[in-house]
Amino acid sequence: MKILLIYLLCLFIQINSSGAKTHEVLVSSNVFTPNSLVIEAGDTVRWRNTGGGHNVFASNGSFRCAEGCESEGGNGDPSTIFWVSEVTFREVGTTAYICQPHVGFGMVGSITVIEPQSVTVHEVHATTSNGFEPDDLTIQRGDVVRFINDGGAHNINAVDNSLICSEACEGDGTNFDSNPTGFPWDIYVRFDQVADIPYFCANHESTGTGGIIRVLTDTLFSNSFE
Repeated sequence: MKILLIYLLCLFIQINSSGAKTHEVLVSSNVFTPNSLVIEAGDTVRWRNTGGGHNVFASNGSFRCAEGCESEGGNGDPSTIFWVSEVTFREVGTTAYICQPHVGFGMVGSITVIEPQSVTVHEVHATTSNGFEPDDLTIQRGDVVRFINDGGAHNINAVDNSLICSEACEGDGTNFDSNPTGFPWDIYVRFDQVADIPYFCANHESTGTGGIIRVLTDTLFSNSFE
């Protein structure tokens, strides 16, 4: 019984630590709290407006959000509604942002994105020969894949359309493009579901070159208990 309890405790810790993190920023009284964050690539920032006519607008134009993000059909105009908006950050670097009506009051913030330290990171390259290398990758649930475009107008498009990415991924809340692009994009994607995920480049689907990510369960114990 004691061994079983230890196993269940470890499994609980494991299951609740494998997913990407969501960091919350409160928006109120002309202040972002906290006004600066350091997160891992693949994490999400959730802004929660608790009062006042505010929005969040990236200085590089990568997102504008309030009652939703404009890239997803939302309204990024400043709003007094108690809104909640989320943006997922997949590129390493720092993004400054402001509340447009209150920037003069010092209502500014920044998100610094670093390479993931808490999980295993694998690399897949979209090559100049219109393929992926490696084209068959096995990872554990919760691992991160760093997709790198080595050259050419490429993207990553899952066969079931569950993942469409290039400079960003669809559903991230950003204005970055997920269509094939020659821009030398470099993004991080965390895989939290056990599945086989075949994918291709939408621009070179006719060549038959594609890849597959095989996500396995991250079971701690391979041997059964007696």
